[in-house]
Amino acid sequence: MRHCTRRNALRVTGIALFSSFAGCSALSTNSADSEDLSFERLGVTAVYVTDGVELSMPAEVQTVDNIHNADLLILPGDTDADAQKAVKWLVDDRVIALLGDSSEPTWLSWARSDTFGDAFQNRGYGDGEPDPSLIVAAKIGQYVETYRHTWGDDPSDNDVLRALDESLVTIEKKTSPE
Repeated sequence: MRHCTRRNALRVTGIALFSSFAGCSALSTNSADSEDLSFERLGVTAVYVTDGVELSMPAEVQTVDNIHNADLLILPGDTDADAQKAVKWLVDDRVIALLGDSSEPTWLSWARSDTFGDAFQNRGYGDGEPDPSLIVAAKIGQYVETYRHTWGDDPSDNDVLRALDESLVTIEKKTSPE
């Protein structure tokens, strides 16, 4: 017959406690919004998010209230900004991000404009399928390069933030002196 000793009681309690913590990891969700985010460039970039953009910005991303203080402008895909404004922002070394279903038609209208053609040496534009949900554009030398991101469903905020950060990292590598 086994006697209940203090040592046995502690062992049973410890096992029960450890088992409850071990099960916690199995209960976590795989939701992209529950993951921890870390940014290489987005966290040190002044970001202006225009009205009409539904994107929650985490505290570690510096948002600004004035478009003139921003290095990254996030606009809705169906923005009313015209090609002349877009060219000015790009010439001023701002990065433009168009977010939403109308991103590609808006970008193509800018890229096909005389204003764009006069400002940059690009001699063409891409139109792919499926249409991207996010287009990030930056001036690199005398050209404008775009980074297109497409998701199967509506992207989560974290998907968009990661894509923005990846694009900014690529842009920095192409624009910084070696």
